[in-house]
Amino acid sequence: MCGRYAIIDGKKIFLTFEKLKDLEVRGQAFEMLPRYNAAPTDSLPVIAMRRGMLGVERMRWWLIPHTSQDGQPLSGSDNRPLSAFNAKSETLETSKLFGPYFQNARCLVPADAFYEWKKINVTKEVRGKRKEFVERQPMAFKMKDDRMLMFAGLFSVWRNEQGQEFPSFAIITTEPNELMKPIHNRMPVILDEKDFEEWTDRNNKSMGDLKKLLVPYPAEKMKAYPVAKFVSSSRNDVPECLEPARTEDLLL
Repeated sequence: MCGRYAIIDGKKIFLTFEKLKDLEVRGQAFEMLPRYNAAPTDSLPVIAMRRGMLGVERMRWWLIPHTSQDGQPLSGSDNRPLSAFNAKSETLETSKLFGPYFQNARCLVPADAFYEWKKINVTKEVRGKRKEFVERQPMAFKMKDDRMLMFAGLFSVWRNEQGQEFPSFAIITTEPNELMKPIHNRMPVILDEKDFEEWTDRNNKSMGDLKKLLVPYPAEKMKAYPVAKFVSSSRNDVPECLEPARTEDLLL
């Protein structure tokens, strides 16, 4: 899965990706940046083709279907909101929720890094007895050269009775690469710049070709390192989130 990520400076998009140098900036797309620990339901920059032009705008990270009656997340039989901030690549075509957007509403989600948690078995003394616990060490994942990365996403635009638009998005996940496997069984789909146009073209209905893009990113182009445990709370949204953890903070 992908449940936290960082995006520091949206203007870095234009410097990193040649194909996006003429990207239209809609509204206050970068107003909420920097974000060092963005979480689901946050409003974040997303790149999408709308009204015939590729542009970047803020969208809510939790896909709300355009058919929603009230603009709220869909609920399951237990009345709890269905998780819709990630979409599994393997089931996109058959998903009632994500399928329609995979066909014609695909987007790009820029990031500087993302986080995942490694489960660590630790032994602690409790009331004079040693007990084993499972704790979680947060890890940051970035490109080796610190370039921005670009997630594959899906987006929806819900409109209220007054015609106001409320766009939202989900990040697509896939199987882990060799760097991610020891830590988690999913990772976000990261696209190469050469595939941006194919992915965002809303007239492109070649589902088979599009699914070929939804594969694990090469591990040799990425790096991972442990970060401080306070990343686990999304309330902590500071530059220190991306700094390597101090030795005394490591669970590894």
